Amino acid sequence: MNEREKVVVIFLASVFVVGAGLSFFKALKQSRTELTVQYGAEEKLTEQVLDVNQATAEQLEALPGIGPVIAHRIVDYREKHGLFKSVDELLNVNGIGPKRLAAIKDFVVCNQP
Repeated sequence: MNEREKVVVIFLASVFVVGAGLSFFKALKQSRTELTVQYGAEEKLTEQVLDVNQATAEQLEALPGIGPVIAHRIVDYREKHGLFKSVDELLNVNGIGPKRLAAIKDFVVCNQP
């Protein structure tokens, strides 16, 4: 093998190693994302339905698309306006629109004492 052929072989081997490394890290990232989805908040939600008239902000955070800010807004709204009469009344909470309501509707109820 002459000098030029050696350079080409080394170059091709380098490209192969870099490509394999990138492929490995991409697969690793994807598997972590899948694990988060499998064992994340969605799994907790199938075990229970929350009563928005009784749930704490921390419990509300387990709902899909509900973070700490919106969870506290739900509790604040409930304290200012009284108990929710229906799940659809959540639309009155700042930050909850039709899409977000549709995502949580199956996981919440509004029980009256």
